[in-house]
Amino acid sequence: MNPLALLPLRDWGYIALALAVAALGALFVHHERELGAARAQAQLQHERAEVAAASAQAASAAQAERARQEAAQLEIIHATQDTIQHVAATAAANSGDRSAFGLQLDAYLRGRASAAGPAAASSSAAAADAALVLARLLERADARASDLARLADQRGAAGRACEQSYDSLITKATP
Repeated sequence: MNPLALLPLRDWGYIALALAVAALGALFVHHERELGAARAQAQLQHERAEVAAASAQAASAAQAERARQEAAQLEIIHATQDTIQHVAATAAANSGDRSAFGLQLDAYLRGRASAAGPAAASSSAAAADAALVLARLLERADARASDLARLADQRGAAGRACEQSYDSLITKATP
């Protein structure tokens, strides 16, 4: 006897229907997994695109900040060079004034000694020499003070340039 013949035909219909529903359920589950994987892949690609865009934007902002800092540094360098050149020109002008003063002092002392006459020339020569020594001492002190002032001006300009350079590097550009 055939074991398939033991079940009525109607039960075979139910079994076939149950198998069809199970197959459709398995197909549905498989399709949902594929859709979920596709959604997850799409989400991952979207997040990667967002990260790439943010990275590009950050790189662009960093490049713009570097360009701003370099421009600020160049501006500070040029301003400092102009200041140092101005200080040097002022020192050179003052140096010319000092040497002209020294020549005028020499002429004045010699003129004073010759105006006193030959008899007073010997007594006034010592006074003229003392005045000349004092004048030379004052002239050297003035020259040294001018050199120190020029050096202080240059160092001050360099210090201000350093401070401005530091400030331009730590201060972010305002958007």
